[in-house]
Order: sequence, then C-alpha cells, then structure tokens
Amino acid sequence: MRGRVRIDPLYVLAGVLFVAVIALAIFVGTNAQSQGRSGSALDNTSGGTARLRALLEELGGRTVLVEGERFEPRETGVTVMFMLGAAEFVSDEEAVAVRTFLQGGGTLIVGTDLGFAESAVLRMYGVSMSDGATAGRYDASSVIAATASAGQISIDRGRVLTLSDRWSPVMRSGGRTLAAMTREGSGTLIVVGSLAPFVNQFLGAADNGRFALSLAAAGFGTGRSIGFDEYHHGAHPSPELMAVLERTWFGRAMFLAGASIFVYLWWSGRRFGAPLPADPRPPRSSLEYIRGFAGLLRRSGRDEIARERLRRDLRLGLATRYGLDPATPLDRILATVDADDPHVAAEARATDAALAGRLRDNELLRTVARIERLIAKKERS
Repeated sequence: MRGRVRIDPLYVLAGVLFVAVIALAIFVGTNAQSQGRSGSALDNTSGGTARLRALLEELGGRTVLVEGERFEPRETGVTVMFMLGAAEFVSDEEAVAVRTFLQGGGTLIVGTDLGFAESAVLRMYGVSMSDGATAGRYDASSVIAATASAGQISIDRGRVLTLSDRWSPVMRSGGRTLAAMTREGSGTLIVVGSLAPFVNQFLGAADNGRFALSLAAAGFGTGRSIGFDEYHHGAHPSPELMAVLERTWFGRAMFLAGASIFVYLWWSGRRFGAPLPADPRPPRSSLEYIRGFAGLLRRSGRDEIARERLRRDLRLGLATRYGLDPATPLDRILATVDADDPHVAAEARATDAALAGRLRDNELLRTVARIERLIAKKERS
C-alpha cells in the first residue's frame, strides 16, 4: 500500500500568498473601472469625468488635478475636491490628511459605486454601504442641492448609504439615502453612493449636472479652485524605484511575492550557487577503527566485552598450537601446556585470572601483548 503524500506547509503558504496577490491586483485594477467606469477627470470615455471638469471650467471655475508622490490635499490649495471612483485604497495616513483638509474649511465629495477603496474615510465618519441601489431617480432633500436648482438625479446603479446620527440626507427615494453630508470642523464631507451623477454618460440626465455644480459651488470665486483626486487613480509617479514598490499596488504585490519566495528559500534550507565539493579525506586505517571501538567501550564502561574476547583468543590460540579441540576447557588445555612448558602454563593462568576482573587501559594493552607473546613462544618452539 502506497503511503500518503505529505504536502510541505511552505508550499501551501506560498500558494495562498500567490493567489492573494493576484486577486488583490485584479481587484485594485477593476475596483473603480468595472464596466468601463473610471471616474477619472482625464478619461473622455462614457465612464470618465472629463466633461464635468470641462463644464466647471466653462462656468469660470479653476480646476486642479491632485496628484504627485504623496496625497496632501491641503497643500494643493484646492477648496473643493472630488474623490470619484478611487482605484487605489485610501490608507489610514491619507484619511488623516483628508480630515486635516476638512478641518481647514475644505469640501470633499466622495463618489463611489462600491465603497471599498474609500473605506478608510467612510469608516472614520461612520458611514457604510449597504444594499445595492437599482436604476432610478432620487429627490433632493437638502439645501446644498438647491444652489444650481438640482431637484432630482438619475443613476443606473450604486449603493444605499447606512449613516450615523451626524449625517444629513442630500438625495433620497422611498426612505433610501443615496447621498448625505456631514460637517468636520469648518469643512463639509459629502458622500454619494453612485458615480452616475458625475460621469460623462449620465452628466446630462435629469439634474445630474446641476447636482455636481451645486456640490462644487464653494470652489468658485477668486483664489479658489476645484480639485479632482487623480492620486488614487495611480497618478503619483516618482523617479525612485522604492517609491514605485512602496506606493503602488503593483509594486507592493511584487514586493510581497519576492519576500514570500525569499522566506520559502530560507526556511526550506535552499542554498544559492554551484554545489561545493566535499572535503577530500584519506581512507581510515584498521587501527583507527580499532581505536574508535576501544573508545566506545571505554566510554560505555563495558570493558568486559574486550576482556572476554581476549580470554577466548588465549584459549583458542593455545588449543590450536597444541593440536587440541578449540572447544576444550582452558583448565585441560593448561594441563597439556604445563606438561610441555610449566613457565608458559603459569603465565597463561595468571593472564586469564587477570582478565577475569576489570583492568585499566594500559594494563589491558599489556595483557594483549602478553597473549600474543605466549602464542608466539609456542610457534617458535
């Protein structure tokens, strides 16, 4: 029966991270551009807001594209800023920059079909997106829409807003709120749960154009300007490679993938480069093996193994030299030896008696030499 294949957890982790990176890259690339709706002021297609920007300029407004290496709306000098269909997530640090912009008297209009990329700003002010809003018309319920006489807006899709107590409805229909506003310091935050009132395709439907003009009214006048957030559409180029890795989702995804590969190689014990040859070592001699075995016996305290082997060598050696059966007991062998050479027999008895008890290393080595000498005497004779 074949054993079960064990999957290395590192392969599982690498696979999960790879799928997460791909999913994140796909989501970021399509979040605000689903069905061709980008919300960018540089987009002249049906899903862009280039016509809204042109309309504001025709009416005497000054427009500014908010872009660069960092998102700092307060430093751009704009009074009203549109954040429409953000394609990149607004970080917590950028949400704090938004709050500073509002507290300084700015007006921020957030328009979104999904509310994912802008979640840091929405969460900070207690607003979330709930059910989807179907195609239809929503009626004005706030004086902020009356500046350009916007009575209704028309949308094709969007999301209904779930609001905390600090919010005031701006556009509603049947108890469902599509747009709302709140104050932050001396500034105003307006959230619209659809991009339809701002994009080129629907700017002329119902009072959509008038509604967008009403929200941007505070940006008209001397020393004032209306900004379009292009930073969160990817308009933050930098000549530095690290800035691309740190400030773009593509760069972050590549960095995460590279870090995952490095951790996998390090954790799994992989090495780089050509394999190193093994150190050449001379073959071991028989004496080294004998010394190694003797060292093991000495450290284990089982020297009786060596002593019994030496006693057996003494008995077999004497029995062989005198032509006796190797199984003959030592006493009978020594009796035969005593008749031939009493001196050898006496030395053999003393050696066997010494091997019956524990010996020090040097004494054990002398006993080995003595046994070899006793056997050699008979050979010479």
